[in-house]
Amino acid sequence: MEPIRLLVMDLDGTLLPHGGVISARTVDAIRAAQAKGVIATISSGRNIPSFLPYAQRIGVDGPLIGMQGAIARELPAPGDPSVGRLVRHIPFESQLGAEAIAWCKEHGLWGHTVAENDLHFDDRDPHAVIYRGWMEGSAHERLATVPDLVAHLAATPLQLSKVVAHAPAGHADGVLEAARATFGDRLDVTISHPEYLEFTAPGVNKGAALRWLADRLEIPLAQTMAIGDQHNDLEMLAAAGHGVAMGGAPAAVLAAARYEARSCEEDGAARMIERLILNSGGE
Repeated sequence: MEPIRLLVMDLDGTLLPHGGVISARTVDAIRAAQAKGVIATISSGRNIPSFLPYAQRIGVDGPLIGMQGAIARELPAPGDPSVGRLVRHIPFESQLGAEAIAWCKEHGLWGHTVAENDLHFDDRDPHAVIYRGWMEGSAHERLATVPDLVAHLAATPLQLSKVVAHAPAGHADGVLEAARATFGDRLDVTISHPEYLEFTAPGVNKGAALRWLADRLEIPLAQTMAIGDQHNDLEMLAAAGHGVAMGGAPAAVLAAARYEARSCEEDGAARMIERLILNSGGE
């Protein structure tokens, strides 16, 4: 087996249990891999400001990849209050975002947009309150509501990083193929969480981002390892030389991976890092 030189990890459901914290075992395994010369980073469906604190706690190398691969930023230096220098952004036009939001409304979903670090919600969308709580002190700067989001997007030229649609658990699975059929090659559509359906520019996915990063670092794909748990990780797991799907991942994601880990709650990612990079068994 070729030595692994690049480790790219999903966050939610992979390193971070839903509603929990990243375990000490997981942090220790990542840092031990780095001590062996492995470059480690996070690739998430989230926008980067929302997971930067986790990246800084772990001490990954970066660049950080967010919004399904639509954006990448260097890690800010210690003491730098910014979210890091932008090194990659693949957006789409707001008029297309208006179509996506309208489609979401027709299918019983609330959709909002993300443009780099800024979010726009319809002011009737109940999820705006939840996001304000998550964003704490930066919400007034980064989150805006408008009376009619579809009309706003149709009239306002914006470069959107993604559209996020909220659905009852399991509903996203039921409309995924319909969304893909509607938008064809105009937008990529995936599921990042059982309740989130997400739209990005054509060709934007974590697999393309992994290829971009490996090329940037001059590391062959055969020497990369990727770990994830959801539909939005599928392309990344298929692209990596060592794709690892977390236990409990959807069947299509498991089929795309080379290995299956235990669940996040059982430190599955840490165990696979120990096994494949640290050669310590992972038990």
